[in-house]
Amino acid sequence: MYKGSISIALLLIFGVSYLYKLYDLKSNSEIEANVLGRGKKDAKLKYTENFLRITTSVWILLWIFSIVFNSYISRFSFRYLNDIYFEIIGLIFTAIGVVFFELAIYFMKSSWRVGVDRNTRTSLITNGIYKYSRNPAFVGFDLMFIGLFFTYPNTLSLIVACCNIVVIHLQIMEEEKFLQERFGSEYANYKKSTPRYLFF
Repeated sequence: MYKGSISIALLLIFGVSYLYKLYDLKSNSEIEANVLGRGKKDAKLKYTENFLRITTSVWILLWIFSIVFNSYISRFSFRYLNDIYFEIIGLIFTAIGVVFFELAIYFMKSSWRVGVDRNTRTSLITNGIYKYSRNPAFVGFDLMFIGLFFTYPNTLSLIVACCNIVVIHLQIMEEEKFLQERFGSEYANYKKSTPRYLFF
């Protein structure tokens, strides 16, 4: 029971904050923050962003499905991971991931975007959590992907986690190209002092 309740709470915190940030930027700054797969972009970036849209949508649906139909899908779980300690580890990973995401969107302020935005000018954010990671929101996502797998360990959650981690990395590489192009030496210096993820 506790697993489902905590998982629902974390999903709601993540989902509400994500949607509120989009709404806040749109209503207060007239910024369309969700540009994932939209606008004039080269084929590789557009493909990566559209693939990311699909894989993260599947992840959210799986998260909801896992909470609602846990008793059904638990029959397909990995037996060696079907343990309360792994569930606790999964919930902790998910909670830390949500915290990373929340801090990332807070410190990013009006420069936060979903996808590469070539149409509006943003600032390079290097303070707060961005002093320790160049991509804290993506670190948060990766932790949530891993957390979902440990909380609901089955073949599908493993595949979804692995696919999303790979696609997130590809998106980071594309965004780094854009940031290097947009901010030049400022971003190059930032890269030297701050790891891409957290410790590497």
